[in-house]
Amino acid sequence: MSALTPDWRPFLRALAEEIDAVAGVAGRDTLLHAVGTRMAALYPVVPRDSAEGLSVEMNEALASFGLGTVEITYSETEQCLLLTHRGLPRVGGGGAPPGTWLAALLDGLFEGWMAQQPGADASLAAHRVASDNAEEVVIRYGQA
Repeated sequence: MSALTPDWRPFLRALAEEIDAVAGVAGRDTLLHAVGTRMAALYPVVPRDSAEGLSVEMNEALASFGLGTVEITYSETEQCLLLTHRGLPRVGGGGAPPGTWLAALLDGLFEGWMAQQPGADASLAAHRVASDNAEEVVIRYGQA
């Protein structure tokens, strides 16, 4: 007997639509941010002393979740890290821009992983910023 991998997309799409209907966009984003933070606590990444090393660790974890990849760069002008994520699973056309319904999950996940790093500053936070590329989610990690 062969095992079939279940397709969770219909359930996730119905769940997403129900969350949006009940909680609204702000409520949804608050919930998903909290889920991301909890995931970071449950699945910590190995501390690294470089953005490149940290991105390798984060990408290994993201791959195990099926959540795409991230590239970390430092913005000298803004004095912050920019986390550019690609391959976010789509939950239908939900989110703004369409297809980014899970983006707030990344805010919490990345913020949680960054807070685990040696010398982490508790005053820093993750916030999504606009991107010209619809295939990526850009998160700014730094002072608010």
